[in-house]
Amino acid sequence: MDNSPYSLEGKIILVTGASSGIGRVISRILDQSGARLILMGRNLEELTKTLESLDSNKEHLLALFDLKDLHEIKKWMNEFTFKHSIKLDGAVHSAGIQYTLPLRINDIDHYEEIIRINFKAGVALLQSMLNKKYANSTFSFIFISSVMGSVGEAGITAYAASKGAINSFVKSAALELAPRKARVNAIAPGFVVSEMSDDLFEKLTEEQRRKIIAKHPLGIGSSEDVAYGVVYLLSEAAKWITGTVLTVDGGYTCH
Repeated sequence: MDNSPYSLEGKIILVTGASSGIGRVISRILDQSGARLILMGRNLEELTKTLESLDSNKEHLLALFDLKDLHEIKKWMNEFTFKHSIKLDGAVHSAGIQYTLPLRINDIDHYEEIIRINFKAGVALLQSMLNKKYANSTFSFIFISSVMGSVGEAGITAYAASKGAINSFVKSAALELAPRKARVNAIAPGFVVSEMSDDLFEKLTEEQRRKIIAKHPLGIGSSEDVAYGVVYLLSEAAKWITGTVLTVDGGYTCH
């Protein structure tokens, strides 16, 4: 038994967006830290790839679910936890989408779609976990935010708005849940190597790419850099941390 305060041994953690990108890497690092995982995503084949990439022989679970169905989240939580006789110790809302579009042509429906997945779905999951049938009272909930929630870049107004909402939300939610010792935090990465950042970089000019890279004094980060922050905030080592946005950005916001 690992007695380290950073160990997640014995904890059951839900990871949304586990079928790709940062969510897949977070799942791998959480597995290495001892957690038993519920891997949530829309693509069964990709979720299975994530499961097969994990090192341990823990009884991880797959959850095929579309987070766009906000009003079905509580029902899913009820059925899934009952079926598998489990209670969550934490959750990481890593699922997210982004469009790179100028404001003048960005359809208002794009805002709704991005905010629905990036922000509202996480809120709905957190609300579900307030029921003690589904989660232990002292759970830890983590949103994957972005430095774009506090600084700007052209072409991603909807994405930035969704992340800004997260950064504000965690503070008030943390105050509400503090009496039960549940914690709510967010991690705000800079640009890291992932499918989403690769997609964005493909749409930029070489000059724009150089400017973004130059804004990171320590260089572009990796998904592992974000995942290690997730482990910390889920662990007992962070039991006195709530309502914070942990910036993991290679110095991007120092400017």
